[in-house]
Amino acid sequence: MGEDRPNPGLGSLLRPRVIAVVGASRDPAKWGRRVLESTSRAGFRGALYGVNPAVSDLGLPSAKTVASLADIGGPVDLAVLARPAAATPALIEECAALGVGSVLITASGFGELGGDHLAAEQRMCAVAKAAGMRLLGPNTFGMFVASAGVNLTPREGIPGGSVALLTQSGNVAVAMYELARQAGIGFSACVGVGNQIDVGLGELMAHFAGDPATAAIAVYVEGLRGSGAAFRAGLDACRAAAKPVVVLKGGRTAHAAPAITTHTGALASDGRVWQAVLDAAGAIAVESIQDLTDVLAVVTSVRPNAGRAVIITDGGGDTVMAIDAVTGPAQAGSGRTRGSLSLAVPSAATRSALDELIPPNAPRTPARNPVTLDTAGGVEDDPMLLARCARVAAADDGVDVIVIGGLFGGYPKIVAGEVACADDLVALHNSAKPVIVQSAFALASPEPIRRLREGGIAVLPTIDQLARALARTIPRAQPAATRPPATSTASSAVLPAGQTASLLREHGIDLPPMTVVADQAELAGVAATASYPACLKIADTSVSHKSDVGGVVLDLADAAALRAAADRLWQRFPGRPLLVMPSLPTGTELLVGTGHDALFGPFVLVGRGGIWAETDPDVAISMAPCTEAEAERALLSLRFAATFTGARGTKAIDIAAVARLIAAVSRLAVAHPELSVEANPVIAYPDGYAVADLRASARPGSDDRSPGAC
Repeated sequence: MGEDRPNPGLGSLLRPRVIAVVGASRDPAKWGRRVLESTSRAGFRGALYGVNPAVSDLGLPSAKTVASLADIGGPVDLAVLARPAAATPALIEECAALGVGSVLITASGFGELGGDHLAAEQRMCAVAKAAGMRLLGPNTFGMFVASAGVNLTPREGIPGGSVALLTQSGNVAVAMYELARQAGIGFSACVGVGNQIDVGLGELMAHFAGDPATAAIAVYVEGLRGSGAAFRAGLDACRAAAKPVVVLKGGRTAHAAPAITTHTGALASDGRVWQAVLDAAGAIAVESIQDLTDVLAVVTSVRPNAGRAVIITDGGGDTVMAIDAVTGPAQAGSGRTRGSLSLAVPSAATRSALDELIPPNAPRTPARNPVTLDTAGGVEDDPMLLARCARVAAADDGVDVIVIGGLFGGYPKIVAGEVACADDLVALHNSAKPVIVQSAFALASPEPIRRLREGGIAVLPTIDQLARALARTIPRAQPAATRPPATSTASSAVLPAGQTASLLREHGIDLPPMTVVADQAELAGVAATASYPACLKIADTSVSHKSDVGGVVLDLADAAALRAAADRLWQRFPGRPLLVMPSLPTGTELLVGTGHDALFGPFVLVGRGGIWAETDPDVAISMAPCTEAEAERALLSLRFAATFTGARGTKAIDIAAVARLIAAVSRLAVAHPELSVEANPVIAYPDGYAVADLRASARPGSDDRSPGAC
């Protein structure tokens, strides 16, 4: 894939000085004509050419008309191919021969169709790679780069701003334009990646991480070509540059990860792996175009370190709905590991200062949060009251963000006062504590709302949207531990229980004594030294649910009971090996397993174990290898994590010990990507854990690279 090899970079593509549109036309409805006009009107200051052998003059003063690329007589940074798929391979060869820097391919009908179409795509890649020429597409709707004056899309009027939109869908881009305009945000760039045969999302993210005109990156992705390494590198570059990335993943429920014979494969859908990748990089996952827009409006305005909010509204109903939105489940965000909102608890001094401002007849909560200003003497009489209350709250060290809710901007008789209030809130937002506003008039954008947005304050139309988007922007705590190095050793493809146990011990994982026996003679030697009470179970690798078939016998008191139990199992399962181990005390049962995603590589999964592994898919995934701190965070993100600390009469577990186990298993996942290894159940205790059962199997498939990429 092009992103996995050294390349000439993206300068000729994203900051071209000479653009040639091949297939330009006099017909204003044709794509080749429209992009010439849109780039002309976008303020492009370089040389613009329209290439068409059948037209002597396109009639565009801003573009020179030539019959062929060769007639330009000089270097071309970017060739835009507005020609059908059948003509594209020959044009790629022509561009390569002339030393063109980059090519934008609009036509569809290549690798996505397979067969000869895929072969043509591969040839184009080979030609481009040999010439050091970059390819965007095929099947791209084009690109817009505001700072370069480039709009090689048929859509004009794209709202300008600080968001770089990278998308596999032109329709998503158009929808985003309209929603962004309503939300008061805009775009520094929009790039349609198409089939990603060369330039892909990861490289583009890394580019815009260093772009001074871009403050945040929005990504709509359905899939990637080749491995996911470049995508993860792009996420990391954005994180290093402190630029938030908001990702809408299309096709989250299209299919599960490749089936393997452990529970892990069934529980680790590709959507969960994507979420783990985004969480690991601090990116924000959303579920809809509206969510994407809302979060972008917030992250380009507000980045609080924590989520303790003071709510100030101009109506009782708004106050009640704000409490529900901020403290209820709707604000939890798309990923388990995002931060969360809560109601701040103002100090006594703050409460006293607010009491002096709140109208006498206004309702008061004991903590003075929320603050309701809807009675006589409230905001309808004095709009600046909102700003004064906000300033008092912002001075409190226990407050992270100020949330204004209600009808701000909707009082035409006091619009001058609301404008003054907006200016004061902007000053507060830019100097003290972040402010975010919900207003029923957000979409109408009256003058007070425009003043807020121009000053950098996000304004959303509903409190639910505000709370959901704000919660997603709150960062989670990052572990300080360093990531352990990856290791690699050889391994057999499928392991019986004894060899699986040896594999785990080699990676520092504590296991109880486990011995596999094939007959009574071997059992006799083991019975003499076994720990009692003992457990006996069938050790046939073809049986994954031993308890379901009656293949487990617990609490065997002595050697005689062990031999008798073995006789019974061998009568039911002739010739099957049996495993002898201590019968373990009850505790909290977990599953810890490894898996391998076709795009992103090895991961470790933790969730409910034992008989609940398949009935309750409460799992968390971390990309491998992970640190103990990351493992602990994954463990505590589970829905039933409250039981780990002694809730509802349960015994607390040794979280640090289980985290060490998860981290060790993650290193095993890196060392043996060809295997899926699972410990289930792992029984967690107040003073450690015990692995009660193991299973390992070969991972199906050996080559996950997608065909057709450069």
